[in-house]
Amino acid sequence: MKTNKLFLSAFLFASLIACKTEEPVVTEESKYMEEGYVLSTLSQSTASNAYYVGHYTTIPGENIDMTAKSSYEYFYPRATWKNFMFGQSLKNEQTLSKQAVLKSTGLMTEVASIPLLSYVWDVEIINENLGVYTTGVNHSVHLFNPTTMEKLGDIDMSKAMDIPANDRNNYNTIIYRKQDNKLFLPLYTDNSKTGNYYDSQNVYVEVINLTTKQWEKTLTIEQAMYPISRGLENSMVDESGNIYILTQGSYGLDNQLGINAAKRSRPQILKIPANSTEFDATYKFNPVDAIGLNSLLVQLAMGTIYHENGIAFAAVSGQSNSARVLELVGKLANGTITAVEYQELSNSVFNDPDQRWVKLDLNAKTAAIIQDIPLTAAYAYPFSYKYDSKFYFNVNNANLGLNGYYVYDPVTGKASKAINIAKGGVVNHFIKLTK
Repeated sequence: MKTNKLFLSAFLFASLIACKTEEPVVTEESKYMEEGYVLSTLSQSTASNAYYVGHYTTIPGENIDMTAKSSYEYFYPRATWKNFMFGQSLKNEQTLSKQAVLKSTGLMTEVASIPLLSYVWDVEIINENLGVYTTGVNHSVHLFNPTTMEKLGDIDMSKAMDIPANDRNNYNTIIYRKQDNKLFLPLYTDNSKTGNYYDSQNVYVEVINLTTKQWEKTLTIEQAMYPISRGLENSMVDESGNIYILTQGSYGLDNQLGINAAKRSRPQILKIPANSTEFDATYKFNPVDAIGLNSLLVQLAMGTIYHENGIAFAAVSGQSNSARVLELVGKLANGTITAVEYQELSNSVFNDPDQRWVKLDLNAKTAAIIQDIPLTAAYAYPFSYKYDSKFYFNVNNANLGLNGYYVYDPVTGKASKAINIAKGGVVNHFIKLTK
């Protein structure tokens, strides 16, 4: 009888468990857009600058009027993580701002921010709990949580390379190598009293161990200058962990012009091999020379982005100097150039559509022009993105009515026009949002 009672109790308990309905798991819907695209332009005037920013459910196409979108005092994300963008605030304040697009209005909004003592220089998101940012304060490197926007601490950079004669010693680019969980920070060192953008004949890179959260060492390579790619500062780290760093050279501001210019004053790609924290002193690759334009007075290379298997892309000087540029350079060399002519020369070198997007083979040190993409004035915004196995390259050529992006398929090697702005300033960012 006792056994029967125990059996009946067990049966009733099992029946209750079987009949119990599980409570549905309710996932709170995000109030921010989690798909679509964010496109922005910069409209400049003597009075002020306006950044037009708009959200689009699909790639927006051509004949876009950005003045129909809202404008902001500033919009220049330094990193994107899923559907959030990180950079300086929309009001151009000294904060690290986490931004998103509101579903209710389609407008940009600040989700949270961290107050700073200077402006944001670069941001790298490692994962949902760890990010790194640098600022205009010399040698500043900070850790934060990109989900909660809590500042986690500072990296002690007191042993890092410092050039006292230069008032700027900062980090404009953050490179993360996941293979050994280390950061590589090229030093931007500049004396604001000189006319150069970079005041050293060497390149220095600081190594930080993210596992211990400590500075490790300074790397040095001689006869190279200005380690930035301009624009988005995309890291070039291949599948094995080889790091490639583009240096700008001097833009001829040190009077190193033409085919006999010092190699340090011309663009170069440098290499830090996988499993190493030293430069490969035997590797220096000039992509402009590689397309046969080694005789240019000034060479430009920028906007680098890595693909796979040693293949990368960049916007580089893509045609010979005009007769007018050669005439003005002759006046510069003779000391007879006027202030107006010097400004004309600078505008021609930096702003005329003289650059081409090229495919780089970093292993073979070769470069090939992407013929479907026309000449572009890439100095201002040499932006390049990779979405869904395709690349989007910024193209700005007023002579051809181009102000937008071309899409390039690396499988077919073909490119076509994807986005073009008709009104509202010069195109810059094109960001894809994801969940």
